[in-house]
Amino acid sequence: MNSFILKSLLTTALILSFTLLYLFSPKTLISFDNKVRDSFFAIRGELPKSDSVVIVDIDEKALKQLGQWPWSRDIFADLIYKIKDAKAKVIGLDIVFAEEDRTSPHKLKSYSGDSSQKLANYDEMLANSFASTSVVGGYVFTEESSDSTAVPIIPAKFISKDESISNSKEYSGVVINIPILQNALSSSGFFNNNPDEGGMIRNMPLLIPYKGVIYPSLALEMVRFYSKSKEVAVHSSDMGIESIAFGDYKIPTDHKGELTVNFRGAKGHFKYISIADIMDGSFDKSDIKDKFVLIGTSAMGLVDLRATIFDEVMPEVEIHANVIDNILQGDFIKKPTNQDIYNILIIVLIITLSMVIFSIIKSWTIIPVAMTLFYLFFEIFYYILFEYGVILNLLLPLIALLATLFTSISVDYIISSKQREEAKRMLGKKVSPAVMDYLLEHSAEEMVISREVESTIFFSDIRSFTQISETIGSPDRLIKMLNQYMTPMVDCIMDYNGTIDKFIGDAIMAYWNAPLEIKNHADKALQSAINQIEMLEEINRDIEEEYGVKLEIGIGLHTGKVTAGDMGSEGRSDYTVIGDNVNLASRLEGLTKQYGADILISSATYTHLKDVYHIRPIDLVEVKGKSEAIEIFEVICNTKDISKSEIDIYKKAIEYFRDAKIDEAYDIFAQLQNQNPCRLYDFYIQRCKSFIDNPDLEFSAILKMTTK
Repeated sequence: MNSFILKSLLTTALILSFTLLYLFSPKTLISFDNKVRDSFFAIRGELPKSDSVVIVDIDEKALKQLGQWPWSRDIFADLIYKIKDAKAKVIGLDIVFAEEDRTSPHKLKSYSGDSSQKLANYDEMLANSFASTSVVGGYVFTEESSDSTAVPIIPAKFISKDESISNSKEYSGVVINIPILQNALSSSGFFNNNPDEGGMIRNMPLLIPYKGVIYPSLALEMVRFYSKSKEVAVHSSDMGIESIAFGDYKIPTDHKGELTVNFRGAKGHFKYISIADIMDGSFDKSDIKDKFVLIGTSAMGLVDLRATIFDEVMPEVEIHANVIDNILQGDFIKKPTNQDIYNILIIVLIITLSMVIFSIIKSWTIIPVAMTLFYLFFEIFYYILFEYGVILNLLLPLIALLATLFTSISVDYIISSKQREEAKRMLGKKVSPAVMDYLLEHSAEEMVISREVESTIFFSDIRSFTQISETIGSPDRLIKMLNQYMTPMVDCIMDYNGTIDKFIGDAIMAYWNAPLEIKNHADKALQSAINQIEMLEEINRDIEEEYGVKLEIGIGLHTGKVTAGDMGSEGRSDYTVIGDNVNLASRLEGLTKQYGADILISSATYTHLKDVYHIRPIDLVEVKGKSEAIEIFEVICNTKDISKSEIDIYKKAIEYFRDAKIDEAYDIFAQLQNQNPCRLYDFYIQRCKSFIDNPDLEFSAILKMTTK
């Protein structure tokens, strides 16, 4: 069994094993996965301070000034009025007033029996303060049944197509405010939380179904109330709840209607204002103006402390503040509804790609490559988490990468021969599949023996590339654009059985009829060139849209004898072709811009062609370094609108020119330029004028090139 088969089998086994491990993950693995993700938050650190939410705090200072808890409700009424006067946007209560105030003066009537004097009702005073401003009260669902049949009333309609929305807990009762207070509130929301197995808060429920009705959390209802939306859409699928939408807000949730909280930082990230400061007026009203105000407690003995990613003792009221800020800012992190599919695909992709990478690299590079992969793993998942807000399983892909590394090293240690894979690595990006199949069946020595062959050589180059580079600016974007252009061009060369020799900046060099014999290689090369010119129009549509530039290329083809073989240094070599005919093909590509041609071919290539093409003669050229002139031709593609009659007239003009009938040639070229302006006609007009204006100048139809 060779390395490829063995690694394929082991890759399949790893994929199956980790897929099953993911689908039936024990709680321990889930806990570790959460801890890995927590490390990402630690790396990210705290976010900038939010200015949208403020916490009015029942703290130690307030208890010292106002007395032990609970306070009489006239104090709370005064507090609400003071917050109202500071122009708070919405007030939310992380408190429930489930019983009447026993300290209220009006209660004394029941003790004294004296009904002649009207005494203050603190509950009524607090209700009046609620009614005078925007206050969203709090309540809590319980798992124990209660005698009360009262349920919270909210001034909004929650619309859901799925009547079977369920929560992780089943609630049998609810503790709400006494009727006089509940009825005076603008609205209300629950402040239940669902810590995970380790007691940490990572998710907060936004919706809870109770007795067939959907109820919102305190944080959700505060934002909903502020938005003045009367309807809340609960979007769900067969997998459960997907999102909650109202007004301009769309909040992604898990299938239970819970929001994964994107915590801003540790305790104290949001501004705390002591109730003592509110009551004695020593606070800055601008800290409350136009803010979402949460009234809760951080005092020891009263506070419900919860562990979060950043802090092990965060008051629950600040967790509500984090949820509100998440909704307002819209920077959610969420588990996609079809997360199982994504996570399994990631496991498959990581195992497969890493196995491939570890198989093709040299043994001494495995450790640095593995470290690079681990780094990329963290960078990609970090980016996905905080830029796209998508939660994916982290632990199992990480373990899968480690397992794949160990498996690959073990297989390489057992099976050392990789001849087929080495051949693919060496030439797989240079030759067509047909050539590759041949090379894999023959020894490396046979492949690289130097010999003289007749070959058709291809050169292409992007015109005005310096200007294009300056326009694009960014080196990364420039490389990306080049890859976007070169990929289909290289594929086109390989599709016609050509061999890629090299990339010279923005130029491509290729050849046909080496290392394998290719029948009708001149036709194959020209067909590939024509196809590339015609493909460029489609490629340019995407490039113009993305980069604001348009590419124009020139292609030169020449057929002749070359030396083909493995060339280079002893330690580093490559299969290539060399000789004067290679240089001539390069010169032809350089002439395309001068003549305004897309494709120029030599007379040698022209005589080798078997099929019929749209071709016209261009010039007789003596390139630098050559003493003999060659005739060159333009191959006209479908991208040029040139009629047969125009070509016939043009050929007559060329005939006159080469016969030294300059005046007649000039008249025809001028006529052609007037009817269909182009660089070629203008070029010949200038050449004719130089002879007409200088009658003593010796005429020659051959153009001598003084530069390469």
